Amino acid sequence: MLKGEPERALADLNRAIALNRKLDEAWDNRGVVWFLKEDFAQAIADFDEALKLNSRQGDTYCSRGAALLAQDKHAEAEADFARCRALGGAPKPNAEKLLLEMKGRKR
Repeated sequence: MLKGEPERALADLNRAIALNRKLDEAWDNRGVVWFLKEDFAQAIADFDEALKLNSRQGDTYCSRGAALLAQDKHAEAEADFARCRALGGAPKPNAEKLLLEMKGRKR
């Protein structure tokens, strides 16, 4: 991905997806760009597409979990983090810490 050039990265990923809609990595990477642009709904939509194509990508579950967490969808985020770990991925420490803090406040 192109650091510091999200619009160019989006354009490149859009072209890749247009050429081959079955590239789960392109959907995943585009989801990351949307996440960095704080468009969490679009990020989740792209992570969903990536997972439809390859449901064994633990890191994609981690990324979607972080986007869900950003939208205050705590239970869904927690489920994605659990699936991430089950597939050998590792949720970002800050995301899991934030989730635990938010759960503590709700009790």
